[in-house]
Amino acid sequence: MKISATGSVYKSVNFGRSLTKDETTQAYKVALEARKLMGMEKGNGVLVLPSEKLPDNQDGSAKNVLNKFFAGVKNLLGINSVEVTGEIGDDTVKTSVKSALNENGLKRIIKFVPPASDEELAKAAENAAREADGLRVIVDDNFNKDKIGIIEEAFKKVKGEKYNQSLLMYDHGGKAYQWSPDQINPNYHGKVIVGSSNYLNDNGGALWGSTNFYTNRMGAHQGEFIHGVASSSDGINLAGQMANDDQIRQAQNLLETELKLHDDELTEPARFAAAKRADVVMSEHFYKHYNDIIPDINAKIPDFEKSYSEALQKGTGDNYFDSLAKAMKALGLNESSPETYETVCKYRNALYASGAKTLEDLASLSAEELQAAYKDTSNVVLQGVEIKKKVLEEAAKEAELNAKKAKMLEQYRKNESEILSEGAKMSKAMNPLDVTAFDRFLNFAQKHKKMFAFGGLLVAAATIGGTMYSYGKEVAEKSQAAKPKPDGVN
Repeated sequence: MKISATGSVYKSVNFGRSLTKDETTQAYKVALEARKLMGMEKGNGVLVLPSEKLPDNQDGSAKNVLNKFFAGVKNLLGINSVEVTGEIGDDTVKTSVKSALNENGLKRIIKFVPPASDEELAKAAENAAREADGLRVIVDDNFNKDKIGIIEEAFKKVKGEKYNQSLLMYDHGGKAYQWSPDQINPNYHGKVIVGSSNYLNDNGGALWGSTNFYTNRMGAHQGEFIHGVASSSDGINLAGQMANDDQIRQAQNLLETELKLHDDELTEPARFAAAKRADVVMSEHFYKHYNDIIPDINAKIPDFEKSYSEALQKGTGDNYFDSLAKAMKALGLNESSPETYETVCKYRNALYASGAKTLEDLASLSAEELQAAYKDTSNVVLQGVEIKKKVLEEAAKEAELNAKKAKMLEQYRKNESEILSEGAKMSKAMNPLDVTAFDRFLNFAQKHKKMFAFGGLLVAAATIGGTMYSYGKEVAEKSQAAKPKPDGVN
């Protein structure tokens, strides 16, 4: 039986394999439903994709490769927008990117460095609006509300009814808290600012970098910031953070508190990374850097599927459904929307595609192997030690039952000839009209019922004996009734 530990019982799910094409489509729908339940259905999930990761077009396959890649990140990672950073030198690849994004219903975001003069700014913003669906605007301390207004008006002019203000994002080096110690610069109230959890910590109650930091500490509302686990502007990726014991320790209490986790193993790098990703998903808008999806793996897009699967198996890959499960649990949606929650957990478990697939496999694993095999990073189901304990308990029960069966079988074989011969003798000697004889036979069968059951004899004996008993008793009673009765007996 395939397993997943959900709540306090094991349920049958597809554990230990990758998802099929049809399943990824269903997974996408479930993820959208989960985000809707979280109140995040209007949010953007942006993939930040370095141009050097793009495929070349030497064999004419660029568009097909990109189509497959974009379909995958859309369905499995919650992506609905893509920003390609750096220059795309090959015009064919550039055209293929635009075409593949369009065919997969993904929006295009581009980096935008504002010109100095307002006149140039308006013209550049209009050109950008014709080129892309949204902008990541690089701003500094001198960027003001008037310049924001110019960009918005330019986009409204070009986009018309398709204008979407949430696709205009203002990036101040990825650290919004530098704008003010305790609040966001008033110029950006109601706008989308770019933040990150690079320096996530709970030092002195500072709560830097978490979702709650933006909403509680900085005073931003959901939808007024876009959040990610790392910021390329700092040159810090998630792989580096996972290798930094100090960063993990600083973030541990904050993540446990905000996600309502109680995980003694959160200092383990893969669990730390999974918790950071879940914190980000609790934001309406989030972004994912390509290298943070598959940390420590330098694969380009043609190798992405294989590299992503390997990263998931190691527990370091970005399992979006694990993030959703954590977020739903933290918001109490596991209780109010259990069906969606359980389905999210099912897809999460399926994506952790290595190691134990059955209870028997789990029972034979060491603690170290268990941690690698069952990636229960969500902490919303039984933890590794508890799984091991339950598996061993069930294995012990099964072993005890098997021992009893073996003992019964041994006893049966020992007495088999005696039972069969004695039963045969009694059966042949019985007079159907002798009720007492049938009673003795049935008592004999009852006494040896375990052995009869094992040999498949009890059913036959009970059926034949019961039928003969009823028939014999009826005949005996009729025979007695037919006999002349003594005087005075009715």
